[in-house]
Amino acid sequence: MRNPSKEPRYLERIVKAILKLTKGKNHRVVSVKNVRRQTGVDGGNRSAVQFYTHALRFLVKEGVLEVINNSSPKKYKLVDEKKLESFAEG
Repeated sequence: MRNPSKEPRYLERIVKAILKLTKGKNHRVVSVKNVRRQTGVDGGNRSAVQFYTHALRFLVKEGVLEVINNSSPKKYKLVDEKKLESFAEG
């Protein structure tokens, strides 16, 4: 069972951005940069970028994403779309 108090800030916004990026496309690879651009956050906004990084790590721990490139910039592969959609619903 999910515990919303333990979920990172901006999680719902990030999940919706990931779904929009991967919907109807063959490649299901995302990075902080893709998600940041999709949500309209400036790269200079380090606080928001840090929240996005923490949220992607959280989704990896939950089994929704998988790290495919461990060097900078990290890239993540969408593994479980149904579970990701459950995070979008709140």
